[in-house]
Amino acid sequence: MISLLTATAAIPAHAAEVAPAAVPEAPAAGQYQPLVSARIESFSLAAATGTTFSPLGKGGVPASGVAAVAFQLHAQSTGNGLLQIYPSGTTRAGTSTVNFVAGQPADNAVISGLGADGRIAVHNGATSGAAATVSVDVIGYYTSDEATTTHSTFVPLHPARLVPAGTALKASTPTPIAPLGKGGIPSSGVTAVVAAVSVLPGNTTAGQIVAYPSGAPKPVTSWDLKYPGNTGARYTTQITVPIGADGRFVLESTTPTTAWVEVAGYFQDSSGAAAGSVFRPVTPARIGGEHIVAADEDPTAVVTFAGQAGVPASGASAVVFNLTANSVIKDDRTYEAGAVNVYAEGASPPVARQLSYQADARRWPTQQVSRLGAGGRVVLRNTGVGTVRLLADVLGYYVPVTTRLSGLPWNSGAGVQPMDQGFIDVFATERGAPVDNVVLFPPRQHWDWMLDYKLWERSLPDGFDKERQDLVMTVPLWAEDRTLETFGTQAEWELLATRMAAIDPDTYVRLGWEMNLPSSYWALTDDNRVEWQAAFIQAVQWMKGVAPGLRIVWNPNKGDDHQTCPNDPDCARDAFQVVKDYVDVYAIDSYDSYPAADTPAGRATHLDGEGYLNKSLQYAVANGKKFAVPEWGISCKVSLYPEPDRDCDWAGNAGGDNPAYIELYQDFFAANAGDLAFESYFDEPALYIQSSLIQSPLGPKAPAAYRAGIAANQQ
Repeated sequence: MISLLTATAAIPAHAAEVAPAAVPEAPAAGQYQPLVSARIESFSLAAATGTTFSPLGKGGVPASGVAAVAFQLHAQSTGNGLLQIYPSGTTRAGTSTVNFVAGQPADNAVISGLGADGRIAVHNGATSGAAATVSVDVIGYYTSDEATTTHSTFVPLHPARLVPAGTALKASTPTPIAPLGKGGIPSSGVTAVVAAVSVLPGNTTAGQIVAYPSGAPKPVTSWDLKYPGNTGARYTTQITVPIGADGRFVLESTTPTTAWVEVAGYFQDSSGAAAGSVFRPVTPARIGGEHIVAADEDPTAVVTFAGQAGVPASGASAVVFNLTANSVIKDDRTYEAGAVNVYAEGASPPVARQLSYQADARRWPTQQVSRLGAGGRVVLRNTGVGTVRLLADVLGYYVPVTTRLSGLPWNSGAGVQPMDQGFIDVFATERGAPVDNVVLFPPRQHWDWMLDYKLWERSLPDGFDKERQDLVMTVPLWAEDRTLETFGTQAEWELLATRMAAIDPDTYVRLGWEMNLPSSYWALTDDNRVEWQAAFIQAVQWMKGVAPGLRIVWNPNKGDDHQTCPNDPDCARDAFQVVKDYVDVYAIDSYDSYPAADTPAGRATHLDGEGYLNKSLQYAVANGKKFAVPEWGISCKVSLYPEPDRDCDWAGNAGGDNPAYIELYQDFFAANAGDLAFESYFDEPALYIQSSLIQSPLGPKAPAAYRAGIAANQQ
């Protein structure tokens, strides 16, 4: 064992100073508090009449500080008609919330703002003069600007299936659903999930289904969806269900049925890494009139919500609306059953369904929440074989509570070479978005060079904002003129830490990065592992002793460790297990090489290979860490010179101007924003890699794909 205490130094006096107490900021209005479903109202409403009710002080909703309430609305009648829900005191518009027919139950999820009197209005628009029995099951509420408590923010997702298609539910038997780590939902920090649940009844007996958090009692009087007996058809509703302490929720049906569960978003607590949004209710309004969509023609309708009915022209991340569908007879054909996909314009159509309609003239409503695409638009796609009429009534929208400088849902930045010549600002301009982080590589030949903070300052983006941008420092475990035995003194590590913290108090520090590559002179090996681990721990202790806000990143290269540890190809992970209590983020560097992601097999390896993206993310999560990709980029695949080792280090094993690699990685970041601490593109024009997208790029395709991916994901 080496002697670690090679020198000592007193902690600088300023490190012990107590900062003045910060004035707490008022929590942003529109945050969500999920509740276990509870019945708060049940009444009869005569045809062509209205009433109001107050949700305040009922079912877990507080008596004040509430802007909107989420609930499941149920109706049944001896006639046909519809119910309209809207804030009390506002004008009732030509919209609908739930449609009912004689003798059949009707259900829908609803989010409604409260009127100035704290009440919600209900109107029975029955066309047959029949009264309707109405029930309200509250499932959550959104805060007003009077609230003093921080709650959850919303993260919209591209719709994705959470359970295998057609999961069987036994009668009166709780079926646990584990959503964490699936469909873009992170593995921690989740308070509730928004999903479409579709059921295919399994026998002739009608039934009902309810969702509730694992570990909580089943709601006695509430349900999410009532369905008829076996008709061969699917029925769909939207649920917003809290997550239990074990990270699961429960589906329970009263009769045997088959279920599909397809996520549309989630709510996160203050530990969430994704850019969360808060809700703004609007008075319900119909957008765009009728949309007639024929499957045998163009099966899609594109609806513009931005700038309509109170939704802002820009800045909204998602929209909430009620979607009503009914089959239409066309060209002498019969009514046809079908489904509707709902997704942001510019995204690919999902497998998931967000609404089901039947082979009849009945109107089938289902509340939707969708991320907004380019221009604030949403695609409605008819996946049936016939023609469907669609009506979209907006209920509100989500706006990011704190927008990242990039406008992306995740922390996106770059490490641009040369560092101190302003290319980081050129990179930001070319990609169409500021950087959220900047990765710096201090010279490492001598300790004094590593401490050159003036170089760091010259390498920052113009106007670097330590509150909204992150410094990511790349630091070897010892300078090149040292050895593992003389890896640095306490004074040197403390000075390095204080200088980093002066620029950004919560700097990410990639200490000993790429320790599993033989090109790293500080490599972790079979022979030095014990001493290496001890030096790592000591360096962290010294740095955090004077700069406790620093965040330490454990950052091997992708794949295994056989190049530096032939006797233990998992030595970097084994070492991580020893030091992980001193680590905040687990990361990998992953370039388009070994293999190139220019074939389906190559892309599959980058996603699911051992030590690549998905498995490294899973490993990080399993160890309670956020994940990062501090270096990623394309690479040249052809040498320009006949002499070996002059250029293109990975010639023959890289993808060159490969847009598929760019798209693969940006899709991964978008899908895993909640578990991602940061990602940074390595933009290097030097001949050994030629990864630059802005300085003599290898070709036009990868830069174009990168810009397109940024634009498509901006909120």
